[in-house]
Amino acid sequence: MPRVSVVIPAYAAAKFITATLDTIAAQTYKDFELIVVDDGSPDETKLVVDGWLAKNKIQGRCVRRPNGRIAAARNTGIEHASGELIALLDHDDFWTTDKLALTVAEFDAHPGTVLVGHDLEVVQEGKVLRVERKGPACDDMYDRLLFEANAVSPTAATFRRDKALEIGGFREEPHFNTVEDYDFWMRLSKTGPFRFIPKALGAYNLIPGSASSKVEYHHSNLETLLRDHFATRLGPNPGLRDRLRARRRLSFVYRSAVGALLAPGSDAALRRSYALRMLISWPLSLKNLGRAAQSLL
Repeated sequence: MPRVSVVIPAYAAAKFITATLDTIAAQTYKDFELIVVDDGSPDETKLVVDGWLAKNKIQGRCVRRPNGRIAAARNTGIEHASGELIALLDHDDFWTTDKLALTVAEFDAHPGTVLVGHDLEVVQEGKVLRVERKGPACDDMYDRLLFEANAVSPTAATFRRDKALEIGGFREEPHFNTVEDYDFWMRLSKTGPFRFIPKALGAYNLIPGSASSKVEYHHSNLETLLRDHFATRLGPNPGLRDRLRARRRLSFVYRSAVGALLAPGSDAALRRSYALRMLISWPLSLKNLGRAAQSLL
């Protein structure tokens, strides 16, 4: 059996998935299999992947399933995988040639590690805009993820398959859609330590702009997710410190929404609504005050 199973959820990816697959074939570490999950694509995604596998003689397969969104597709990939480690990759992202080699070496050097992450380049139209730093690791990773920010990205995450199955995989409920990975990292962090490689071993493509409805949908689901974890972590009667930490974290969500809604053509009323919620939640923040000023200009 291969040591690593690379899992790629794919939807309507026939025109561009070959470039992503080529970065897998170029890996210096070869003890892997490839599981592509065609999530009910209306195009010839499966045909393209099957042809690529045959041409490149890569161990793996393309599993087609009815469309069920990305959480269900990832769970299907994990179920079909045989590797000890699961390395996620989105269908339009890329890896450097040493991604798997360095990641597996990190697991070998630190037995008991549950997840290894790394930095990512943010690319738009072939140009690198910035490097997103992931991590850092800490003793209470769950607390950091919950109260600070999501420190992991699917394309930059490799984790133990047995631990993923232990926590039930990605939650597929509709109200966790777009934030299902964040929820997964938080639950996975309870099973063991995370480690991060301070190097960009991959890149993801930035899609410019999002409709106001999509911004509201994502941030509403993010707020639902956080409140769900607050209830589990803090209980029904949290103390003052914990209540303040929760309010501060929610203000980050609202600030993120305001930032996304600064794009031309966005819903100004929705932007102001998020700005007001941000200030009510955590007014003693220069970043929040600055973002509120931006929303009014």
